[in-house]
Amino acid sequence: MANFNEYVAAAGQLLVMATAVDNQPSTRIMGFAQSTEAPNKWYLVTDPASAKVAELDANSKVAFNTMMGEGGRRISSNKGTLVRSEKTWADVKHYFEENKGFMAGHPTPAQEIILELTFPSALLASFVEAPEVINF
Repeated sequence: MANFNEYVAAAGQLLVMATAVDNQPSTRIMGFAQSTEAPNKWYLVTDPASAKVAELDANSKVAFNTMMGEGGRRISSNKGTLVRSEKTWADVKHYFEENKGFMAGHPTPAQEIILELTFPSALLASFVEAPEVINF
């Protein structure tokens, strides 16, 4: 599992999220933070008025790809589920606080919606290592 965590770190807490509602695809770049409870549970924060909230309420099935790290390291999955979390900002803020870029882009995170991304498997890929599927 150390290899997976290295890939998570290489992503710089950014991913591209994709979903579709009524056959209309949608993608967006979002910041994330990994849970310490489970490596395949990530938290995201979003403005409650954003279009993505309605899209995710209509279809919680998502695909994602993290941003590329050194050597093209990236994580992807087309089996993700993204739902509103029962957790509050106070519950997850410690995962985000060290990411100054995230905090600058979310000046009032306690007023935003906490989303929970979970995925049963993920592909680790890079330009220098053989691809590997991780099952949780």
